[in-house]
Amino acid sequence: MAPTAYDKDTGKPITSGIQNGRPVTVKLPPPEGAPTLLPKLWELQIVWNVIICCAFILLDVLKQFGTYGTKEYNSGKYPISQATIVVLTEMIKLVVTMAILYCQGGLYTMKLSWKFAIPSLIYGMNNNLYLYALNFAPPPLWNILIQSRVFMTALIYRIVFHRRIPPLRWMALFLLIFGISLAEASGSSQNNTTMASMNYLLFAVLLSVVSASLSTAASVYTEYLFKNDERSFCEQQVQLYTYGVVMTGAWALYITNGHPFAVQGELTNTTVVLLGMTMLVGGLGGLAVAVIIKSIDNIAKIYSATIAILLTAVVCAIFFPLKFHLNWMYVGAVVTIFVSSVMYERGKPVNGQGSGSHNSTDNVALRTITVEPKLAAKFTVDVTEGDLHYSNRTGSLSR
Repeated sequence: MAPTAYDKDTGKPITSGIQNGRPVTVKLPPPEGAPTLLPKLWELQIVWNVIICCAFILLDVLKQFGTYGTKEYNSGKYPISQATIVVLTEMIKLVVTMAILYCQGGLYTMKLSWKFAIPSLIYGMNNNLYLYALNFAPPPLWNILIQSRVFMTALIYRIVFHRRIPPLRWMALFLLIFGISLAEASGSSQNNTTMASMNYLLFAVLLSVVSASLSTAASVYTEYLFKNDERSFCEQQVQLYTYGVVMTGAWALYITNGHPFAVQGELTNTTVVLLGMTMLVGGLGGLAVAVIIKSIDNIAKIYSATIAILLTAVVCAIFFPLKFHLNWMYVGAVVTIFVSSVMYERGKPVNGQGSGSHNSTDNVALRTITVEPKLAAKFTVDVTEGDLHYSNRTGSLSR
């Protein structure tokens, strides 16, 4: 005998396909002896998430090491213009995403929209600023300073969109400020032979504020644009990178007086390898960030970013000891920011959008359920609640 479907709100049996003009959520207990997990799917999801996180960490560390090494192993200068490095990295992203869109059959039907030009311009400015900032701060210190974008994002959503910030998030933001201050103290505590000067540090802080502002503006605009755009995710990325190549390419031609590939310093084999790795890993790393945002939850992202920051610090301390050395104050700053990030994520309002952390398949039974024919509705599983949802599209239920 088929189990009875009940309205979650009223507790009454469902007798029609639509209840009060809206889809109905029903809760069905799993049959006796049914498994409480989808073992194979769950294990595959875990393995996939681990692979994504490891790839993100590896690419992020290699990108920052390669970028900084390209300059440091070339007498403090990038072997070619930093603007050229940015545009070549954007071209790699564009080629990869266009190839994916071509395989999906959507390349020839794509129509460019000027709306994507705005975030592309901001991202291009920010990428150039990042390379410029490495003249004043090594990657480990820059990674901490740039975390101020979380604070700015919260303020924008509070002031512009009038979203309430829960007390736990306020605590997290103040803890974030403390962590950034600790990192600044860590940078200033290093002697003059390992840091250019206190003026360099202060200028790096100023640049980080500008970069955080640009990053926040681009993120908020992009989030709004993506949520109100019907294009596929891949097509959206192609749009961004197309405008990115055009704008950063124009800037590279202008800043180099029409000679974007003019060599600066001695182009040694080490420099060439690091430069190539920087552009390739930078391009793939940008795509990895897009994948990790869509694939795993925010807590996993926080863990991954924290590990990447620590590993970058270790690598820089080994290969660039005259520019950065790892101390307990810096480690304390990383731990503080990690705790702040977790608190900020946990403090998300109950009625807010999901963080993406509800990917568990606990208590989901593998079963097929039959309901009354008149429902003629397709059910989908909400694994976070163990509930079943149906829409007014015809179909069958299988989970």
